[in-house]
Amino acid sequence: MGKITIDQQIERLKKITQEDDIKKYTDAQFQLATIYYLVKKDIEQAELYYNNVKREDNAQVYAGAQLNLGRIYQTEKKDIERAELYYNNVKREDNAQLYAGAQCNLGIIYETGKKNIEQAELYYNNVKRENNARAYALAQCNLGRIYQDKKNEPKKAYEAFLQCCNSNNPVIFNVANCALGDFVYFDKKTTNSKPALPDDYYQKVGYINKLFENFVIAQIMLAVSNIEENDLFETREERDDLVIKPICQIREFTEEIQQQLLVTFKLGKSESEQGQQFERRVAHYTNPNVLFELLKNDSHVRLNVVDFMNDPTENQLLSNWLGMNNDPNSEIKSFLTSFTFNHNCLNQFRLYGNENNIIGSGVSLVFNQSFFGNNVESSINPDSVALLNYDTKAKVAKSDSEENKDDGDSNNICFLEPLPLFRCLYFDPNSEYISIAKRNKFSFYLEHQGSSAKAIEREWNNYIKLLDEENKIEKIRDNLNNIRNIIKCLKEKEKLKALSNLDQLINLAIMPISCLIKHAAFEDEDECRMIYITHIADKKIQAPAHYAYANSLFVNYGQEVKDYLDKIYLGSKCQPYHKLLITNHVRSSKSESRLKYIKAVQSEMPLR
Repeated sequence: MGKITIDQQIERLKKITQEDDIKKYTDAQFQLATIYYLVKKDIEQAELYYNNVKREDNAQVYAGAQLNLGRIYQTEKKDIERAELYYNNVKREDNAQLYAGAQCNLGIIYETGKKNIEQAELYYNNVKRENNARAYALAQCNLGRIYQDKKNEPKKAYEAFLQCCNSNNPVIFNVANCALGDFVYFDKKTTNSKPALPDDYYQKVGYINKLFENFVIAQIMLAVSNIEENDLFETREERDDLVIKPICQIREFTEEIQQQLLVTFKLGKSESEQGQQFERRVAHYTNPNVLFELLKNDSHVRLNVVDFMNDPTENQLLSNWLGMNNDPNSEIKSFLTSFTFNHNCLNQFRLYGNENNIIGSGVSLVFNQSFFGNNVESSINPDSVALLNYDTKAKVAKSDSEENKDDGDSNNICFLEPLPLFRCLYFDPNSEYISIAKRNKFSFYLEHQGSSAKAIEREWNNYIKLLDEENKIEKIRDNLNNIRNIIKCLKEKEKLKALSNLDQLINLAIMPISCLIKHAAFEDEDECRMIYITHIADKKIQAPAHYAYANSLFVNYGQEVKDYLDKIYLGSKCQPYHKLLITNHVRSSKSESRLKYIKAVQSEMPLR
């Protein structure tokens, strides 16, 4: 018997009535609510079923229902008053673990929503470790921040952070250890049983994108400990104003640029207003041999290391303009694969995918938007940053899962999760000319052959309006200049010249966009990129099979190509036998996940 579907499970649960068995009915109502809440994302139905669970029927299940109703009203409906009512219905005698979770959430409501710190403190202190270790760690971390930032009670803050510094939650772990390092360094706090050094805590702080500031603090302080005088900063405030805030501002401006360059596939998304999406597909130019591997042998798209690509300024243009030093021996490597908005482009067929030195013999693989992810943070492997040598005493703290993991066969192929797509920024460092990758006007005329020129021009103008190119470029230019000015100020501060890792941390701050900025000479390529930034020791990196291809380190992208290909353009000089094989394959096979066959079209671009 096959596995039942979610809808079949719902129907089974709905058939259980109060008359059959009140306990089974209560469990069924809770399960239905949870399915609608977490799987179906239908909070109205979830609320209805959770409210069918009564305390007199099953107190423990009732506590779970009330806790989840509180979460719905706190996070989904943004009604903290109703959320508070539900959380207060969760009693310790019904379920101590869920009670602790509810008390912690009440603390968050009073701390962040009602701005009542005294009441928040009371709720957080109601959470006991023996009842719910995860909720206790969060409560102690929040208490630490309250005592440190709001109530100016450093002793209580230090004790609270000590209670959660070994949490399995990486956010709590990092926040607590960074704070404890500061307490030991600046306030000379220590435990009676085990005197601690600041580095004991700082070296535990790992890289998490949303906690970039904590990582920078830890790395700066580890570098300070290597300075002979070890008294570079007298207070936290002095340190933060001199170096932490400027580096974090660089990262903020960098992330704003990154967001401007993110391809969202949403231009003209409303079909009733704009018809089809303007940037719904992108193309990758390659040779027929690679295409055969991708289609017939279940091979995968590769992201190749940037060090040996055709643009000699690759990954250096931005840092050179900013006056930063490039470290040719850096063990942090960027891997990428390129796409373009122009699917049937004569110049691309000339440059890429040629086989046997025959210009125009390549193919253009047109991917739909489902091939890509939308999590911007997935472009950087956070573990890789922790492995980078910052000339400090930093060590990499392995998680439990890493400690217990069997390495297995080193030849096992690991795949990347879906990655976002970014458009390239074209920049001339001398004139400071800027443009961004986009579709060219000719692509609209090719797409809408048979329509009037007036209608096509209207589509093109709608696209340019929605792209908002001028505004994007203005914001990017402002942010680039802001980054440059901040770096200049940092370089001019005499006190910071003692820091051995300042350049490395600045380079870390601009890392998300370093591979997205190309020289303006490549502007006509209208390139987009998937990027993966990682350490050279990353086990996802694959080595080539032969020494002759030693410059071809790569990582495999996990998506099955044939499930996301909408069309294949064959170059005008594509060999007849290649054309026949490709056409046969796309006509005779269809993936189970696809409703349509892949179209294979011979390019009509004139090539002499």
